Amino acid sequence: MCYGNFWPGTARCSTTCLSRPMTKNWRNHRESFRHGNLPEALIAAALQRLEDDGQEAISLRELSRDVGVNHRAIYRHFPDRLSLMARVAEEGWRLLGAKMRSAATSQKPGTRSLVAAGVALFVFARNRPNLFALMGGPNFQGRTKFPALDRSIGETLELLRQGFLAAGTSQDAALKQALIYASALQGIVGQILWKRYRVLPKNAEGEVGRICEMLIKGLR
Repeated sequence: MCYGNFWPGTARCSTTCLSRPMTKNWRNHRESFRHGNLPEALIAAALQRLEDDGQEAISLRELSRDVGVNHRAIYRHFPDRLSLMARVAEEGWRLLGAKMRSAATSQKPGTRSLVAAGVALFVFARNRPNLFALMGGPNFQGRTKFPALDRSIGETLELLRQGFLAAGTSQDAALKQALIYASALQGIVGQILWKRYRVLPKNAEGEVGRICEMLIKGLR
């Protein structure tokens, strides 16, 4: 089952920056390739372009220039742009899951861990809005050919499910509550990022934490 289609599309994009020089990380990408890690180098280069310029700045030809290979070499690992973007989204889910897990495990299991995970999700989205948008945008909706992406999404949601179980939710209801919680957080995070839900930056994490508490209370 794919759970990845509930995040907001908040990516910034630019079609005028496709040939702009990469940042200092460009050399690291090329060095990674020299060590035989072309897929990893391409993903790192794609993440950099995504954060700098948005999804429209990513093309297989431009990424091949970033890592210093002929663009035909990319097709040995990624048959098309969509498959590469799915791998980038998968990496995003892994990064998000790690942030949420670290925050949750520092708190008492149950409500506190769920709140901490929710705030960590917001911080991740605020710091990496273009990646967050890609992770849940329409690109992969209804597709089943990216099982690794589905697994990384499921692992993140399993963290929330375990939190609801620790909070006293029944086995039957825990996954449903985790999905509702994640979907509601998606909406709140999107509204804050779009500045439709206006909150001072210094108060944003506290506000998200209070909203998380309200959501958890409502679901129980």
